[in-house]
This record gives sequence, structure tokens and C-alpha cells, in this order.
Amino acid sequence: MNTLPALNDFLLYENPYVIKRFEINFPNEAHRSKELFTDMLRYLWLCEKHFLDKKENPNDESLDFIPVMHQEMRAIDNMWHEFILITKDYQDFCNKFFGKFIHHEPNMQETLEYNEDNYVKSLSLFLSYTYDVLGETVVKNWFKDHLQDF
Repeated sequence: MNTLPALNDFLLYENPYVIKRFEINFPNEAHRSKELFTDMLRYLWLCEKHFLDKKENPNDESLDFIPVMHQEMRAIDNMWHEFILITKDYQDFCNKFFGKFIHHEPNMQETLEYNEDNYVKSLSLFLSYTYDVLGETVVKNWFKDHLQDF
């Protein structure tokens, strides 16, 4: 599969078991569990879009980043962990929407050989791409505690 479902269609996916599990395991975030589930879907869709864009445009320097789950997005990452643990649902979801299993690579940021300049460049490209693809509101929501005068 080399096509990506339309984002609006993709965001219609629901899994109440994942949300319930998240609410039990992260009670301090339970009030926004549905929002975080949607953000997790957005992130997974964005990663696959970036993969396909990079494949189609390998020399595009604006795509020279890995869409790492940054610390500011920890709650979204926790939602993804909960989804992965419901293995059959997660596998079925991946196969339905992406035609393949989407693996989770924990602590990827720590394994990348970044110096501070490379990190800043990669983060800037990630934020710019996210802004262009998902919009200002998503970037502000994902990084709201770390953005000033955006």
C-alpha cells in the first residue's frame, strides 16, 4: 500500500478499549483521553505521510528529519503505548490503514547522533512539516507549554 487515507477519514477511527485503558493507567490525563487518542492518530498518520513524502522526494531537504515523539508529546506517546498493548486491535488498525505494521521505537531521540545544532534543525523541520500538514492548532497543542509568541 502506497496510498495514505484522507486524514479526516482516518480520524474517524475509534477504539473505546484503548481510551478506557488509558484512563485507568493515566488518571491525571483521563479528562483529555479522547483528545489524546485523536492526537495519537494524527501523529501516526503524519509519520506515514512523512515516510511517503520522503520516499517520493528523497532530495527534499525540508524532509531531512525523523518524526520523533518529543518529550512535550509524552501523553500522546503514552496513548500509543496503550494502543500497542491491545495487540490484535493495533495490528488490525495498522494493516487496515497503512498496509503494514507500524513499529514503535522507544527512546529514538536518545539513539540519534545529534549535536545541539542538528537537534535544533531536526526539531525545526519537524515543527514546520507538522504545521504545514496538520496546522497551527496541532503544533500549538502538542508544544503549548514550550512555545512562546508562536
